[in-house]
Amino acid sequence: MANIQAGVLGDFCRFRAGGPFPQSEQGNKSGEVPFIKVSDLSKNGNSPAIVNANNWLHGDQLERLRPVLAPAGSVVFAKIGEGLKAERLRRLSRDTAIDNNLMVAVPNEERVVPGFLFYYLQTVGISNLAVGSALPYLKQSDLSDLPCQLPSLGVQAAIADVLGALDDKIAANTQLATTADELAGALLRSHVDPTARTTLTDIAEVIMGSSPTGETLNEEGEGVPFFQGVRDFGFRFPARRVWTTSPTRFAEEADVLVSVRAPVGSINVASERLCVGRGLAAVRARDGRQATLLHLLRHVPDVWLPFEAEGTVFGSINRAQLHALDLPVVPRDVAGSLESEISALESRIRFAVVENQKLAATRDALLPALMSGKLRVEGAAEVAGL
Repeated sequence: MANIQAGVLGDFCRFRAGGPFPQSEQGNKSGEVPFIKVSDLSKNGNSPAIVNANNWLHGDQLERLRPVLAPAGSVVFAKIGEGLKAERLRRLSRDTAIDNNLMVAVPNEERVVPGFLFYYLQTVGISNLAVGSALPYLKQSDLSDLPCQLPSLGVQAAIADVLGALDDKIAANTQLATTADELAGALLRSHVDPTARTTLTDIAEVIMGSSPTGETLNEEGEGVPFFQGVRDFGFRFPARRVWTTSPTRFAEEADVLVSVRAPVGSINVASERLCVGRGLAAVRARDGRQATLLHLLRHVPDVWLPFEAEGTVFGSINRAQLHALDLPVVPRDVAGSLESEISALESRIRFAVVENQKLAATRDALLPALMSGKLRVEGAAEVAGL
């Protein structure tokens, strides 16, 4: 690779940790500046860039809290715990306040293109730099002192353009899927009878998860895909990461996967037969109307709210509570047509999600080849179909 810039990562960007965000200051759904936490990194629509937040700050809060503000174009990621292990790196689309469980890489634009930095950091393996066994965390100095070799700014920009074009396609598909999901939710809410009530066990079979022993788990693809909780949840389907050779409780394809631990009520759909651990339950419609059941659990307002703080520290829902979950009734005379309409929307969502998986696989294969110089930008653009 010509015109190599050699140095340490701290020469190309500045790492900063976030600041405290008192509980009493949280909860604003609008304001002047977003204040993001680790949970915002996995919020729908927030990949590859953070475009919305669960909390915002207004003028007097900015003056009082004086939060750590990360400029637009920076790269943000979790610096501690499970969030760090997940390595969810996101770009900031605007100046953003970050909390103290996050770290940000602010690009030195004289030496690195912001878009390129975002992709480069994904090849570093930041979780491998963690220290501490009980609660892993990152040290800024370990990141800053990491040796690196980067191409010229022109080559960086070209690489960022190719990879960014793939991410743009993924974002467009995600928006299509989001719109279809919102429409399905609106259809569901417009057809239910809120005055007539039923329980989940009346309309669905509920299979509570049970975790196999640790020695049966692997990441080599041996056995049955296993999901303990929401860590691997996607927009609609979970991503394979762990398998078990000794499955205990099964979800079948199209079963609704429900988180029974914090965050209670997070929803995905099984794309295949899989093993569910004790952080999940599989839910199967008794009448076969699985699409309607999915959106009944996703889009009925406040159905999960009573269970968000049932645990001593974290929210949870037990078997009896899940069976007794209070839901509105879908009238029989509209149930068939509603299922057909929602199923058609779910087909669009599946198409968009599957295409995104292929686009992401292409991007992830190109990323290390481009960064190492084994593949030129022109060749990468051809592979990507650009």
